[in-house]
Amino acid sequence: MLITRQVHVDLFDDATKFQPTDHTEIFEKLDDGYFVAALEWVPEDGEGQYPMEDVLDKYRAHIEEFKVAQPEHPKGQVDVFSARRLERTVALVNDLLHRRAYNVTVTEGDKNYVQLKVDDSVGDAKV
Repeated sequence: MLITRQVHVDLFDDATKFQPTDHTEIFEKLDDGYFVAALEWVPEDGEGQYPMEDVLDKYRAHIEEFKVAQPEHPKGQVDVFSARRLERTVALVNDLLHRRAYNVTVTEGDKNYVQLKVDDSVGDAKV
């Protein structure tokens, strides 16, 4: 999957529900203290629920709201990502923005493992 851009969504403008942080386009939810950011992402052809689940696990995050804005990419989707700690939301945005997240199989001895990889190989993505 490609994380193509960070998006300002209208729901963040509600000052009774969201408070800006010192980080661009990352907001604190006033009802539960979680930190949120809206990102547009594009799945690669044939990609299932992974690597999204691996990304969410890595940053101990979840999707707070689905399809909150019109994507720029025809196959894209803009979702609100949320984590309990500000540093997790900041890391999620900084590590993934304009990058590719995908799974690779790693062999150690006689065992195969699936591992999340995040890199700049955006041009290699099949979307």
